[in-house]
Amino acid sequence: MRLFTLFLILIVTFKLNAKELNTQIAFIPDIHFHDIYADFSHVGFKGIALDNHTKPVTIRSMKAQLHSTRLFNENYFALTAALDDIAARNVKLVALPGDFTDDGQPVHLQGLKALLSEYTKRYGMRFFAIPGNHDPVKPIRTHAGKSDFLNSEGREVAIFSKGHAMCKGPHTDFLFCDDAISQGGYQEIMDAMSEFGLTPQSQDLLWQTPFLNNHASLAERQYQQCTNDNKHCVMLPDTSYLVEPVAGLWLLAIDANVYLPEFKNNQLTFKGSGNAGYNKVLTEKPYLLSWIKQLVTAAKEQHKTLIAFSHFPMGEFYDQQSASIKDLFNDRAFQLKREPTTNTQSTLANTGLRLHIGGHMHMNDTSIIKAKQNTLYNIQAPSISAYRPAYKLVSITGSEAKVDTVLLDSIANFDTLFPAYKKEYNYLEEHNQDEKWLSDILQSNNYHQFTLQHLAGLAKWRFIPSEWPESFRTQLLTYSFHELLTLYDSQTPLSLTQTSDALLKKVSLFDFIRDFYLLRNAGSLALEDISETHFKAYKLMAQHLDAMAQHLDAMGQCLPKKGNKIAQDVDICTFKVGLSKAFAIFEKLAQGENDRCLIIDLNLKTNKPAKACRS
Repeated sequence: MRLFTLFLILIVTFKLNAKELNTQIAFIPDIHFHDIYADFSHVGFKGIALDNHTKPVTIRSMKAQLHSTRLFNENYFALTAALDDIAARNVKLVALPGDFTDDGQPVHLQGLKALLSEYTKRYGMRFFAIPGNHDPVKPIRTHAGKSDFLNSEGREVAIFSKGHAMCKGPHTDFLFCDDAISQGGYQEIMDAMSEFGLTPQSQDLLWQTPFLNNHASLAERQYQQCTNDNKHCVMLPDTSYLVEPVAGLWLLAIDANVYLPEFKNNQLTFKGSGNAGYNKVLTEKPYLLSWIKQLVTAAKEQHKTLIAFSHFPMGEFYDQQSASIKDLFNDRAFQLKREPTTNTQSTLANTGLRLHIGGHMHMNDTSIIKAKQNTLYNIQAPSISAYRPAYKLVSITGSEAKVDTVLLDSIANFDTLFPAYKKEYNYLEEHNQDEKWLSDILQSNNYHQFTLQHLAGLAKWRFIPSEWPESFRTQLLTYSFHELLTLYDSQTPLSLTQTSDALLKKVSLFDFIRDFYLLRNAGSLALEDISETHFKAYKLMAQHLDAMAQHLDAMGQCLPKKGNKIAQDVDICTFKVGLSKAFAIFEKLAQGENDRCLIIDLNLKTNKPAKACRS
């Protein structure tokens, strides 16, 4: 009888395993949802009407978007397109690894909740959210707002919460005050998003937290955080959870936000968590590491498939080029502070986790972190609100997970707001020529082109002025490679043929920097947007610079061409060295790990290397 019972148990276990290991999960980080139909008419702001559109929209300016690493407005349509695509694939599980809102404002939280609830009702989707550094910006609600909303004239106006300093001054026709635009804290996030993974639901086969008794309320899910001098301590929420949505699949949602308290002017404030990430998790939330290890052990024993996701990266994201980037730029550029240290990466890999999907960087990247008995694959999922828009789709079959990248090149209604931007452009043309942006972005034929143009504008208006060495920020930006070579008084064994001469005349320094950012953000997804002509020009230019470096004069000096004003005014020799380094980094980024489609073995008892997907 006992043998028969055991036999039945084995049969049931086999059936459960067969069922549990055939499912799909979509991962969409960094939505930065902004409800373009948010209504502030009760405080006097009427939005901006669109052609053939009955309802005015509440959007931020194109100028603001071209200074931000994320779009604010088009995300509304991108999210709808992503969810429609997921529904068409009959995928029921969707993870949101942080920054699902843009600064956690109540008005946008409610808009997102309504949209997700609609897809839950219509398609039976289940959503599993975990907060990022934009939701919440601080652990408690704070007064805030934005000064770049567009009014009916195409002019920027401000909307701030009532307690903000902006709303305590004189009232103007270009300032509106509403608490719905304040930045929500953890409580506001939980109030709006609790049904999307943050609390247990009736369908869950398992749901737990890293805290005792696995209570769902924020009051029961807290840890102590103190100032550096340990004189002031506070209890802060941690919304991490483990859920088993279908038999055999464990989704581990890690709240890696760390808000360090500071006591200033007799008031307790908090640093944002944007640059903290897992480096601070190790020192401020060590209990999470212990919990993860316990879950890995339990997953092995119970034959569960464990996939982790959080907002922050667990691995490096520059294809081992961080040291070179730091050398050329500085340790503050390119968000290097957000990169986990080697020790942090090793510690995370030693927990036994095999697969982690993160966001935060708006990049498409794969990093492989090897420990003695485990290999951790950190998948950086791109954002749908930046170049190149896509989401990650994990398809589990048996013990293998196929991690694929689904592009969102063409989305319906991506140009809905263009009439509003035209009003803004016309307003700037008449009133503020210096802040007028390039209208080429409004000629985009699809969302892919739109995000590409956005990144090009971002490079011009933000990245080059703030990140590149001074010699790159001069009028040299407009120079072709051929013109740059004429700045040096140096003979090299490389002679320009008619073909190579024409090639170097076609490509400018700005073209290279734009392509540099395309590759940095999107990895292999950017290769189709960088022409073969550009690649050939970069290779040829790098060869010339290398040859020049080998033929310096006896003193090892670089000689600017005499009589050339630009060569005298700009540190052209430093520029040459910097450009050579930039070419080397570019080449390595183009040869990075497979970031398009990987097959990863999730059997925690083995440590098989990942395989490339079959084309």
